Amino acid sequence: MVDLIKNTSHNMLLKPCKVEENLPKPYIYGVHFLSSLQFSITLISGMASWFSFMISSVSLLSQLVILQPCKVHGNSDAGEDKQLKQSNGCDYFQGSWIIDNSYPLYDSSKCPLFIDREFDCLKNGRPDKEYLKYRWKPASDCDLPRFNGEDMLRRVKGKKILLVGDSLSFNQWQSLTCMLHTAVPQSNYTLDDPTFSLPEYGVSVTLSRNTFLVDLVTTEMGKVLKLDSIENGKAWKGYDMLIFNTWHWWLHTGGKQPWDYIESGGKILKEIDRLIAFREGLTTWSKWVDSNVDANKTKVFFQGISPTHYDGNEWDDPKSTCNGQTQPVSGSIYPGGPPPATTVVKDVLTTMSTPITLLDITLLSQLRKDGHPSVYGLDGKHGNDCSHWCLAGVPDSWNELLESEMALWGFHLLPLLLSFLLPPSSSAACDFFQGRWVVDEFYPLYNGSSCPFIGFNCLSNGRPDKEYLKYRWKPAACDLPRFNGQDFLERNRGKKIMFVGDSLSNNMWQSLTCMLHVAVPNSKYTLTQAGSLNTFYLEEYGVSIMFLKNGFLVDLAYEMIGKVLKLDSISTGDQWKGVDILIFNSFHWWAHTGRAQTWDYFQVGDKVVKEMDHMEAYKIALTTWGKWVDSSIDISNTKVFFQGVAAVHTDGKEWKDPKAGSCLRQTQPILGPTYPGPSHPGEAIVKSVLSGMEKPVYLLDITLLTQLRKDGHPSIYAGEGPKYNDCSHWCLPGASDTWNELLYAALL
Repeated sequence: MVDLIKNTSHNMLLKPCKVEENLPKPYIYGVHFLSSLQFSITLISGMASWFSFMISSVSLLSQLVILQPCKVHGNSDAGEDKQLKQSNGCDYFQGSWIIDNSYPLYDSSKCPLFIDREFDCLKNGRPDKEYLKYRWKPASDCDLPRFNGEDMLRRVKGKKILLVGDSLSFNQWQSLTCMLHTAVPQSNYTLDDPTFSLPEYGVSVTLSRNTFLVDLVTTEMGKVLKLDSIENGKAWKGYDMLIFNTWHWWLHTGGKQPWDYIESGGKILKEIDRLIAFREGLTTWSKWVDSNVDANKTKVFFQGISPTHYDGNEWDDPKSTCNGQTQPVSGSIYPGGPPPATTVVKDVLTTMSTPITLLDITLLSQLRKDGHPSVYGLDGKHGNDCSHWCLAGVPDSWNELLESEMALWGFHLLPLLLSFLLPPSSSAACDFFQGRWVVDEFYPLYNGSSCPFIGFNCLSNGRPDKEYLKYRWKPAACDLPRFNGQDFLERNRGKKIMFVGDSLSNNMWQSLTCMLHVAVPNSKYTLTQAGSLNTFYLEEYGVSIMFLKNGFLVDLAYEMIGKVLKLDSISTGDQWKGVDILIFNSFHWWAHTGRAQTWDYFQVGDKVVKEMDHMEAYKIALTTWGKWVDSSIDISNTKVFFQGVAAVHTDGKEWKDPKAGSCLRQTQPILGPTYPGPSHPGEAIVKSVLSGMEKPVYLLDITLLTQLRKDGHPSIYAGEGPKYNDCSHWCLPGASDTWNELLYAALL
């Protein structure tokens, strides 16, 4: 597989933007897959199922070379820059604002400690809310990826991020910290101004207020802005990511000008052309970066030029400012043209030897004359702030651009890519299904009382212990991505997802519906039942999560002789068609005997028998289902999963505790990554059948992780009273939530 990746990338996929001849090799700027190229890789995971997935426009380096971005991702008219932009197929910085009712990305009231009063326009009484509902849409045939805070945290796990600049950097910092907090609201954080930290991820986001980047010093003659001096750069070292910004204060005059003199080339000047001063100061900064930043350790971004809206002449409305504006400038062109500072920024960045990514926010911000606090800022009706931005608002898009550009930088990209491309049996990959349960105080993922529509709620049924709620599944070689309900909904907007199976499918379905509901608690939902079909629907996202009860997948027919389980017949499969994601499951009922058995006879072909080996029958039936999938599913339209075989805990001998007759009174998992008992017979059958199928089916191999959770069942807290001891199903919240985290990870 590694050879396949190397050879394929070397022979046909890599397209360099530019190779610097004077740099040590291998050091390549901006290597990307050819845009819109897609390829499908089908893998076998040991004896597990075949699965395939599409990867489009992903950055990868042949021979494991260092990934670096193109020098400047901006809006320059220079031919070279244009070529660099187009190499990844999408220019995120040219586009227009469109209505999207799923925005804003967060509720600012959820971040009272993060967002200052000066930016919280709603809290300051702004009456209109339309400005919150706009999303930036690039003009090229692509979309700016929606911000995924949890994914960003995984990419920068253990990293230190520093934003350096003026109050516009402060604007972006507050936006980013709130977006990260709302993505993982249960993750403990510290806010020790000016550093926001998430200990769970080892991530810190710090703000350094530095309006000019170059030195402003106090002398006997007054305050002197030294255009060729940076003494404070020592504070910028030791960070993994630097995001610089300066421009806002260079235009200030009179009483708002914070300096008395400017020093340039040993000369002390009372006044100088501001653009000339800005260029000289920025050039000094660029030289500092080139001589002090190791691009292999620290990634550098420049925030770009954020515009103001004090002069309505710029958008053909001479009498206006930003005050009273409720809509963006329509279209993708700003009538006033770009501010001259943008040319200075791009000129300086293109001369640097250190790769810098420009977050070219100018055009998208120019179009948002409605996005400023105006009279709903710090000074209220006595002021009119047309420089800063409301939060939630435009800076959130700056951070969406930041996250998207980080992907091109290659943060944790190669390990992530290899974890998907290599079989889980490889030591270089991540096998989500081998691991152990660890205590995590940030679990459970939700409060069961927030979802009155779910069953299996052991706490509400009187279960006294709560330790079982605090366990998280930890794969042996990596971390399982934490479930992000809002991201799940965005990825599956307008789609139909169907669980088909027995009561364990119902367990997983109820878990998923609750996890999605608590992720978007203000989003309207409906819950309907029609026969054996239950549907949870979120109107805002157009997402349907369905559960169709079908214990065997093959037909159970009522005939004159009794109930006949037809192992080679599926007549109900039409109900499974027209769905975007199918998650099948069947095993639980096949092991039943005596009165618990729900059939009287087996039938294969014309042969009807009273009894046969149940595992043999299960394999015949699952093979019938496999043939149905192969002949009836179009994998370009439908992804297919098999839920896997969930364990039961009815015999304490399996976990070396003979006196424990069952799961009753179990309060801890089995420690470690190995289940002492025998392997599950159903698991081997499932893997055998899936490996023989033509169509790719992804196995959510939940057997081991459920075997280790002898404490996770309802036992006598299933709601049926103390005489009923349920060691088959699972408490909610609980182990079933991890099954959906595995599903989410597989869909990423």
